[in-house]
Amino acid sequence: MPDYSAIASALDSPEQMLALCDEPQVFGAKKQAQAAYALWNGADERYVGGYRAVRAPGGSGTGFVVRLFWNPATTSPDLDAIAGAVQFELPEAMIRADEKATYKGRDKKQGVFFTWQGMSTRPLSQWFFERFGVHACATQLFDASDLSQNVAVVAIKGGVDHLWTATAAE
Repeated sequence: MPDYSAIASALDSPEQMLALCDEPQVFGAKKQAQAAYALWNGADERYVGGYRAVRAPGGSGTGFVVRLFWNPATTSPDLDAIAGAVQFELPEAMIRADEKATYKGRDKKQGVFFTWQGMSTRPLSQWFFERFGVHACATQLFDASDLSQNVAVVAIKGGVDHLWTATAAE
């Protein structure tokens, strides 16, 4: 498990945000790091926590993935139980509806920071929170690396949660 508190402490400049991101070579990443740092610094609530992506039924092409995130200071989720619930209990219609909402609510640019927004109040996230104490959103699976990321950086501002996922050493 990554050292979430050390990662959170290290996010003290745009350069450190850029150092944690998985795609620092994306066009405009340096400028995006400044905006991400401003959001992180100005957040009403923020944490660096756990993240896991689980393939979900439905979708076409690369398929759907449910992105799970949680604050390790308050939650120790049973990830095997969650993976089973994604496959056998979670209504596929809820996955499809959340994927559409997630897509519409995302940052419209090719972003490397806080792409996903406003998840925790939606039905899918509430479904996971009530059962497992984690939040979630559904998206298309964009890249195989989505499945190996292990860190969620969450900034909540004005009641809206913003999610950025990354990979850190265990």
